[in-house]
Order: sequence, then structure tokens, then C-alpha cells
Amino acid sequence: MAAAMANSGERAVLEEEFKWLLQEEVHAVLRQLQDILREASHRFALPTTASGGADKQENFVLSMSGTDQVKGMLTLQGDALCQADVNLKMPKNNQLLHFAFREDKQWKLQQIQDARNHVNQAIYLLVNRDVNYQFKTGLEVLKLMDAVMLQLSRARNRLTTPATLTLPEIASSGLTKMFTPALPPDILVNFYINLNKLCLTVYQLHVLQPSTTKNFKPAGGSVLHNPGAMFEFGSQRYEVSHVHKVECVVPWLNDALVFFTVSLQLCQQLKDKISVFSSYWNYRPY
Repeated sequence: MAAAMANSGERAVLEEEFKWLLQEEVHAVLRQLQDILREASHRFALPTTASGGADKQENFVLSMSGTDQVKGMLTLQGDALCQADVNLKMPKNNQLLHFAFREDKQWKLQQIQDARNHVNQAIYLLVNRDVNYQFKTGLEVLKLMDAVMLQLSRARNRLTTPATLTLPEIASSGLTKMFTPALPPDILVNFYINLNKLCLTVYQLHVLQPSTTKNFKPAGGSVLHNPGAMFEFGSQRYEVSHVHKVECVVPWLNDALVFFTVSLQLCQQLKDKISVFSSYWNYRPY
């Protein structure tokens, strides 16, 4: 009898603790998550004033220590490259080539745009559960955290995992038509985000003659193709002779990645607290 009463008392305490968790602590965590993710969203938008407006323009110098084969100056405005000046020193004759974006062109960085959209979707999920919303079960909280974590993981992955492209896809990209003077047929370029860095890869090519004795093996998709990679484009077959990669750190992308990590940790901590209640005396709050 005493043991039964003790178990009953413990269960009552547990139920009160769980009720407080659902009514108070969950909402405190949700408010904290909203604050962090709004900061992350602001990093992506970079408004010129507190009231909004056009995105601020930021200039970045692309370079690589120990080499001056490729240098670039880029202007980033939100999720778009609105200006690009690239100098390329050809290895054979040290000829200096210069390419710049046409004034009427800008290049959208889809990775940044997608990451921002996922952050805003996570905020939307949280705002829909305002302070007046009453969570009835732990399962409801777990489902919400899973949905928020999915959006945050997708946002982070868009920045940490650049798209794998084939060389023909790079050659046919609209990016090749943005430069003045036009890029020569033996030069390919690609811009992408990798973690907190803005990267530019320049591929120098040579044409494979029909009489070549090389076995032609088209390269598949990759973030970065190596010298020797072959592909066919139009009526010509090409081989990559030189690859130059330059990059620069974008500080606010680093901030965003930190915000994603902290937010995912908060979500997981709340999930763990909810799950703890299911482990005591077969107590199933959900």
C-alpha cells in the first residue's frame, strides 16, 4: 500500500513537471529559437536600414596565397553577384586576360536564396505556435521540433554542400554569357558557396583532336573537376588542362552557420527533455 501511494505521488509530481514543461519551458525555447533565427534571416537580407530597403553591396577580393594566376573582385548584394572582375594569367605565355560582368547582368547564388527560404520557413513554423498556443502532448512538440530541424538542416546543407555539376552543365550555364568580353571557348568559370566562403573556379581547356590516341572518358558530376577531366560540348571534345580555385570568407555566412548550429542544439535539447518523461515508470506523455 505504501509503495503504491509513493508511486502515485511520484507520478503526480512527474505529471506536474511535464505540464510545466509544455506550458512554460517549451514556449521559452520557441521564443529563443525565433530570436536566433530572425538574426540569421537578417544576416541573409543585410538591409541598408533598420526599416529594410535594398540589400547592402559588399566587395570581396578573391585570391589564393602563393599564386597570382587568378584574381577577382566581386560585389555581393544579398543573394546576387552584381559585379565581377576577373584577371586570369595564362600559364603558357603569361598573357593576362580580363573579364567582367556586363552592366545589365547579375548572377543569383541559388544556395543563399534557398538557405534563406528554409530559415524563413522555420520561423513561420515557430510563429504559428505563439505564446497563447497550448501544447497538449509531448508528441506534438516533438513533431514541431522535427519540422523546424528539417528546415534548419536543409538551410545548412545548402551552404555546406555545393551542387555537383558536369562540365557540359557548367559550359551551358547562363553564367558563361554574363561576361564582357565574352569568355573564350577554352575557359569555363563557376561560382558557388562552400561553408562560409564564396568560391570561383576557372577551368582552362584544350581541344581533343579527332586523331588523339587518348581514350575519351567523359567526367561525371563534381563540385571541383581535376586536370585531365574530359567532356563533350557541341561538336568538340575537351580536356581540362588547368584548374584555378580562389575564394574569400563571407563573415555573415559564418554567423548564419553558427546560428543554425545553436538552433539545432536547442531543438535537440528540448526533444531530449520531452523523451525523458517516457523513460520513467513507463510514463507516456505522448
